[in-house]
Amino acid sequence: MFLLSEKFYTQKHEKLLNFIQSQQLLTPFLRELIEVVHRIGLCFNGFFRSWQKELILGINKSLKDRYYNDLPTILKVLQTSLEVTKDGEISDRSYSIPVLKDTYEAVAYADFFEKEFLTFKTIFQESLPLLENTKEVCPKLEQKGSYLRYLKALQQALLQKDTKELLESWREVDRCWMQITSPLQIGHPLEYYEDHFRRAVAPEWDLRIARIYEGQDLLTGVPNCGISKESFLRFYQELSSQMPKTAFKSEIDVCVEESLKKTQSYGGMPLLFYGAELNGLFSAQVVPNDENVSAKYGKKIFYFPDRVRELSCAKPFMLLSSKTFSQDFLDFNRELLYFRKEDWYRVYEISTIGHEFGHILWVSFDSELQMNKSGEFKNIEEFKATMGGLVYYFLKGDLTLLKELVFNTISRAVSLITWQRENEVLPYYCEGLIHLDILFSSGILSYCGDFENIALSVDYEKVKILMDLYLKAYNELVAIYLQKSDAKEFLIRYMKKDEKGIFKPIKIEVLLFVEDYYKKYQEIGQRVDSITPQIWKRDYIRRQNERSCS
Repeated sequence: MFLLSEKFYTQKHEKLLNFIQSQQLLTPFLRELIEVVHRIGLCFNGFFRSWQKELILGINKSLKDRYYNDLPTILKVLQTSLEVTKDGEISDRSYSIPVLKDTYEAVAYADFFEKEFLTFKTIFQESLPLLENTKEVCPKLEQKGSYLRYLKALQQALLQKDTKELLESWREVDRCWMQITSPLQIGHPLEYYEDHFRRAVAPEWDLRIARIYEGQDLLTGVPNCGISKESFLRFYQELSSQMPKTAFKSEIDVCVEESLKKTQSYGGMPLLFYGAELNGLFSAQVVPNDENVSAKYGKKIFYFPDRVRELSCAKPFMLLSSKTFSQDFLDFNRELLYFRKEDWYRVYEISTIGHEFGHILWVSFDSELQMNKSGEFKNIEEFKATMGGLVYYFLKGDLTLLKELVFNTISRAVSLITWQRENEVLPYYCEGLIHLDILFSSGILSYCGDFENIALSVDYEKVKILMDLYLKAYNELVAIYLQKSDAKEFLIRYMKKDEKGIFKPIKIEVLLFVEDYYKKYQEIGQRVDSITPQIWKRDYIRRQNERSCS
C-alpha cells in the first residue's frame, strides 16, 4: 500500500511541479526551491521504506516478541543505546538505530542506511549550488539566505555519523528553520510517534503553503482574529498564578512564556509530502519538540482547516455511526459541517489550534525525559494538549459554541477507539479513553448495552457537570507536569493493560462500551450507511424550507 501511495503522489507532485514551471508561478528562486524539496523528498521515500522495515517492523518487533511487549524491560535493555552528547546530555529522542553487539549501541542513520544516505549526499551536492546561483527578487517572502543556511544545516545533520553530535546537529537544523518565516514552509524529521522505545525521529519531509500568514488570510485579505499567542499567554499566566508552587514551576513558567511569545503560526495546505507523511497521518502540529531550542526561538504551529473540512465533507456516512449515535446527534454535527462553515472553522480553531497551543503549556526543556520513565509521556501529552484548548474556551467566558465543541469532542473520543491496536497513534487512543471516562462520569454519555438500536445516549443537560470534571482532571494533570512526575501516575487513573498488553478503561461502563464498540467496528466498520451525504443534504434543505413556509 505504501508503494502504491508513493507512486500515486510522486506522479501528482511531478504534475504540479510541471504546472508551476510552465506557468512561471512564484519567483525563480522559489521555483528552484520547490524542485529541490521534491528531489530531497524522493530520497526520504526510500529512506522511510528502509527505516520502517529495519526498525519498526524489524528491531522493534523482535524486541516486543523477545520481552513479551513489557515496556519497562525493553526500555532498560535499550538504555545503553540512548544518544548522549559530549557534555553528557541524554537526548529525549533519537536519530539512530539500536544495534545489538555485546549490548545495544546507537548507530547513526547515515551509517546504518548507508546506501540511502549516499543518495542524500549526491542530491545536496547537486542542489545547493543551483539555489545559491538563483537570484532573489523578493527577499521578504523568498528568504534565500535563511533557506540556504537551513538546508546546509540539514545536510550536515543527515550525514552526521558521530552519535555524540547528533542532538546538537539537529538542534542547529531547528534553529535555522525557526528563522524561516516565509509562507512556504518545509517540514523536516520532527515527530516520533512510530517508535515507542527510543523515540526515533521518523523520515518525514514536506512543503506546506500558508493561507493564513502573519494574522492575515492571504486569499481574502481579511485579518484572521482567533486564538493567538497573546491570548494564550494571558490564559496561561492567569491559570499558572493559581497553581501550587513546585521545585520546577518557575523554570517551567519561564520556558512556556518564552515559547509562547515567539510562537509563529501557519494555517494552510500540504503542497508536497514524502516518507512517513505518505501514511496519510498529516495533521496539525506544534514544533520543534526540542524545548531547548523553543525556549530561545519559540515554536511553529501548523494547521490545515481547509484540508480537514474538505476531507470530512468527502467522507461517506458510516453504518457504525448510525448504530452508535441518535439521529439528532448526527444531524447536529452534520449541519455544522455542511451548512455552518464559519462556526465549523471556529470549533476547529478551539479544538485543533487550541490543541497545538496546549502542547506548549506546563513543560520545560527536560520534562519529557523526566516524565517518560515508564515510556508513557506521549500517552498523556495528547490529552493535555486537547484540554489546553478546551479549558481556554471554558474559562474565557464566551460559550456560544459550547454544544458544538462538546459534541465534536464526543464524536472524536468515540472514533479514537478504532485506533486501539495501531501503535503509532496509541497516544490518541489513550486520549480518547480519558475523555470517555470523564464523559461517562459526568452523565452526559451513557451506554444502552448493545448496538441493536442506538448504543449511546447523550444528555446535554449534564454539560455543567462535564465542564467541572474536565477542569478538575486538568488541574490534576497540571500537578503531574509541575512536579515532572512519571506520566504513568496519571494514566493509571483511567486505564490499565489487559493480558494482551492493550490499554482498556478502568470504569466498567466505559470498558463495556469500548469493547463492544471495537467488536462492532471489526464487524461493520467498513460498511457505509444507506443514507448518503447528498441525500442527507437534500432532505435537510427540504426540511428547512418546510419550516420557513410554516
